[in-house]
Amino acid sequence: MEKEFKKIDETLNRLYELHKSHMDSFDKSLLPDLEKQSKERDIEVATLVKTVSNLAMKAENKTGTTAESMILAINDRVTVLLEQNKALQTKVSVIRERLKKGMEQISKGKKVIHSYRSSAAVSNTPKAINITTY
Repeated sequence: MEKEFKKIDETLNRLYELHKSHMDSFDKSLLPDLEKQSKERDIEVATLVKTVSNLAMKAENKTGTTAESMILAINDRVTVLLEQNKALQTKVSVIRERLKKGMEQISKGKKVIHSYRSSAAVSNTPKAINITTY
């Protein structure tokens, strides 16, 4: 059971580091690679779920304060990770909203530019230039 707890501890430490680096990436870059970050966290979370399941199966067979204290310690650390995840979600939402507004402005700008062109001006533009010498 100590082996599973150690694996869980290592996985939680990796998740903490991932969250920290992902939060820092928002300060360093205008648009961090959100898809890559999400995949990295998904891999670590899957590992965490697997190791916690293994620990839970072994803890069912054993009773005592050691197993309970390990599970409580894991619960506390996972709660902190969930809070960090909420902070990441907030930052991602801010970026998405900023991108959405920027895309709306670009769309409006395109419509305005197209409205300045009259249909006659567009149809009377030369399609080719003749540069023959007489």
